[in-house]
Amino acid sequence: MDSSNLFDQKTPSLAAVVERAGQLGLRQVAVVAWRDLDAPDAGGAEVHLTEVTRRWVEAGLGVSLRTAAVPEGPATLTRNGVKVHRRGGRVSIFPGAALGVLRGHLGAADGVVDVFQGMPFLSPLWAHRPRVGIIHHCHMGTWGDLAPPGLAQLGYLIERFGVRVLYRKTPLVTLSPSSAEEISIRMGIKRSRLRVGPVGVAEDFCLNESVEKSLYPSVVAGGRFMPPKAFDRLVDVLVRVRQEIPELRATIFGDGPEHEAIAAEVKAQKADDWLQMPGFVSSEEKIRLYRQAWVLAAPSRREGWNMTITEAAACGTPAIATDIPGHTDAVMNEETGVLVSDGPAMAEALIQILNDDQRRRTLAVTAGERSKQFRWDHTAAVILNALCDDAQRRKS
Repeated sequence: MDSSNLFDQKTPSLAAVVERAGQLGLRQVAVVAWRDLDAPDAGGAEVHLTEVTRRWVEAGLGVSLRTAAVPEGPATLTRNGVKVHRRGGRVSIFPGAALGVLRGHLGAADGVVDVFQGMPFLSPLWAHRPRVGIIHHCHMGTWGDLAPPGLAQLGYLIERFGVRVLYRKTPLVTLSPSSAEEISIRMGIKRSRLRVGPVGVAEDFCLNESVEKSLYPSVVAGGRFMPPKAFDRLVDVLVRVRQEIPELRATIFGDGPEHEAIAAEVKAQKADDWLQMPGFVSSEEKIRLYRQAWVLAAPSRREGWNMTITEAAACGTPAIATDIPGHTDAVMNEETGVLVSDGPAMAEALIQILNDDQRRRTLAVTAGERSKQFRWDHTAAVILNALCDDAQRRKS
């Protein structure tokens, strides 16, 4: 159950890194990101950024954030001490964010955090100050699902060829060793240039002895209803599992562009009486679902990590997940869950785990213990330390 290879053991505590930042003149940081947490299509990347920036502020760092506008939402607000500026559309946010930083609309910015959502903000071209980039995962192979043809081709070219040239002097942080390996191979970035800062698990996600597992076999899954999450494939998997386990119940929570189509498919397969799709759920409801489920299913085609895996693990629920970069670090195969190659293999693994009480409980205990290692303070420290390293390089 050794997860030490996931962590940068050289990274000091967050308090120590913030002190180092102050000594290097990094007292105010500007973050540029595509979406805000309140955006209708927000997902794990936005949760990640919210958790990280909140901890920076709590540790004494000044933080401002520039994102695209949120429909019917205010242009400015303060969240957890972070000053959030939300203007522009899905494309105009990129030049708009650069101009916002350069004109001082985000306040004094001693350093810049460039969050890649597939498309980076090209900060080396305009932010001539300490920088760090956050790459959640490589998008190659999924651009066609995420953008119109012209924009998808541009995104592919920038990711495949542009990043390694433009960001050659910029520290880059990703979520897992397997994602770092994929980014290195596909994007041509030296592995030694990529830092790894695994996601954390909020303290609310934990076991509660008063909450028992459901009396019937149950599966939970969740996230943004986007093509890379492959919830369409999961519906077929669950229908297959129920043929073997007629008492199965399942819930897929979350919202997104594919929710309506997948809900229609659930109804067409006459599965809507046992497969629930409640849409967006609160953190409290998510925790309840995790605690009561027998197993989590994670069918994604592409991930940087997949926070549902470690959230569920903290609540005592093991995962059956696709064998992809990100998942291969979030799940320790046959110890905290099971990694599978495709849909049919996922169906078979679910049938086996749901029918094997002892194996399932053993996986759950190990998953719960391992989840205690993942803390947002460490994630925040890794990213800020990388920014400090760039500031140090510029001074030397």
